[in-house]
Amino acid sequence: MKKPDMLLTDIERSIFAKALVISIIAHAALLGGTSFSLFADWGKYGVHSPSYINAQKSKENKEAEAERRKAAAEEKAAEEAKKAEAEKAAAPAKDAKAAAPAATNAANAATPATAATPAAEDGKVTPPEVEPLPPKKEFQLGDDLSLD
Repeated sequence: MKKPDMLLTDIERSIFAKALVISIIAHAALLGGTSFSLFADWGKYGVHSPSYINAQKSKENKEAEAERRKAAAEEKAAEEAKKAEAEKAAAPAKDAKAAAPAATNAANAATPATAATPAAEDGKVTPPEVEPLPPKKEFQLGDDLSLD
């Protein structure tokens, strides 16, 4: 038969210190492993809260988007300027075509495609006129409805 003091010898050897060290290492690994992007942001923006960093990122994104749109608008304006110069250079040739016989114009006007979409004198197709919607009426209860 064992004495009660012998049964307590295993309990006296506590694993608290070992469990504490393992827990600290596991938590450090988990938090460090899941925070790479935060550490990278801290390297770029300084040690700030995530909300401050997100505000800075959105500000940078808006500025980049504005610059991209400005560049696209400048490119489009340059393209339109080139197109206008090309049309201006082609204007004498267009005048020569306008002097062509009127019979071809009459034949072109009789086709159903041009009849459906009227063309202006300069050759641009204009959409048909659209009637505006009637004015908006205020809501009224019907005769058979009441709030009583």
